[in-house]
Amino acid sequence: MNREKLFEEFINECENEKEPLTFCGQGNPNANILIIGKESTDTSEALIRDKIRLCRDKKNRDAPRDINPQNKTWVYYQRLLDEIFHRKSDCPDKWDFEKFAFTTEMNNIPSKHSCFKKEIKDGINKRLEFFKDSEFIQSFPVVILACSDYIKNDEKNGYQNNNTFGVEFDNEPNNDGSPKGEHKKEYSKGFWFYTHHSKDKQKLVIHTVQLSQIQDKMIKDMATVIREHLQSLVYLIAKE
Repeated sequence: MNREKLFEEFINECENEKEPLTFCGQGNPNANILIIGKESTDTSEALIRDKIRLCRDKKNRDAPRDINPQNKTWVYYQRLLDEIFHRKSDCPDKWDFEKFAFTTEMNNIPSKHSCFKKEIKDGINKRLEFFKDSEFIQSFPVVILACSDYIKNDEKNGYQNNNTFGVEFDNEPNNDGSPKGEHKKEYSKGFWFYTHHSKDKQKLVIHTVQLSQIQDKMIKDMATVIREHLQSLVYLIAKE
């Protein structure tokens, strides 16, 4: 698999999409972890084109960024990636988590009203189809859906996680369609994550809340699940 070639195809698809342009994201396209957040605070055409230019810049696309303490989401992205790899940043005054992950967004349109507007729902559904058809997006062995209710994995909504990423709940759902407990970790109201795997165990998908304020134990538990999955892939590849 030539990830760079898949990435170039992905960038071209983002750039060629019309009305509106498609948000591509940023970070290391050769990493094993993809994080999909809710949305950027700015998804203007100018910003999207800037991100596309950054993605094509192999030298700077995953370079350390100046820390902005107001960006709570990136604060937690850094904490999670540091925990996964048991590391501390080489640049304590900068964010460098993008060396270890590629990040993008579920929604092209910033919204103060979550996904209740029809245009937001329609945009997310289109985005899910785009992700499903993208070989680049599908090539990540770990996908973190840090977008809460922007994606729903239940019968009413057509099991969006399963259908988009080719995975299933780690346990079959109950008869009423609700998930059984072993693949869900819940900490307190509003703090949770679900785990899903592909049938061949090559892909892990974690569905969780927006990573702008989560508990330390939740970070550690998510990191453990991700780390163990990546370690299992090394073992599976060695056996082939």
